Amino acid sequence: MPHPPRKTSTYTPQFARDLKDIRVGFAPVDFNEGVDPAARADYAKALETIRSLGVQVTEAKMPDFPYAPPSAPSSPRKALPFSNRSSRAARWTNSPTSARSRGSKPDWRFPPTNILKAMRIRALIQEAFHDLLSTVDVLIAPTRYDPAPKITQPLDRRATERPIPATPGLTTLIPAGNLAGLPALSLPCGFANGMPMGLQLVGSPFSENVLLTIGKTFQDRTDWHKRRPPIAAS
Repeated sequence: MPHPPRKTSTYTPQFARDLKDIRVGFAPVDFNEGVDPAARADYAKALETIRSLGVQVTEAKMPDFPYAPPSAPSSPRKALPFSNRSSRAARWTNSPTSARSRGSKPDWRFPPTNILKAMRIRALIQEAFHDLLSTVDVLIAPTRYDPAPKITQPLDRRATERPIPATPGLTTLIPAGNLAGLPALSLPCGFANGMPMGLQLVGSPFSENVLLTIGKTFQDRTDWHKRRPPIAAS
């Protein structure tokens, strides 16, 4: 029996908030030394377009928590997201149609104390974001701070050796938002070295309509979502 279709967020313009009432937080460093020099001009234009929408733009700072990529259960803050992800991977690797199911199966066990600590830390992170998002409605930042890697570039090497700014800005917004369970939207906003760039919007839980309102208005005033990288356009 087929599964029912998943419910997705639907843009409802009739319930959209007035843009002049929406508070948008950003970190100036993210649009200057925080991004690759090749991307700064288009990111600056994207930020000016956001300002031109009539929203209230103000500076914002990330809550002071560690947001390292949750790639392994080596610490309590990584145990919960990794266990969630590994359970999905276990279902895939144990699938009768999976080639991996015919070989040895990975061990996805974790100490319960690590998962409990991770759940408590995630609750603290969610509380910190609740406080931050009571002062602004939306956080904006570059989706990527460096150009996307070329297909010929080794995946285990950084896209650039550019020094990291002393002030981090909102660079950890993606892993932090994942840990806190926040909705997000990425908008095409330019190209750097021929590779596409994006502007991410992150809001509080159930604020999808606010994000879509800003996103639609942004795309009404730009045409980046209609353009393609040179290789895709050829």
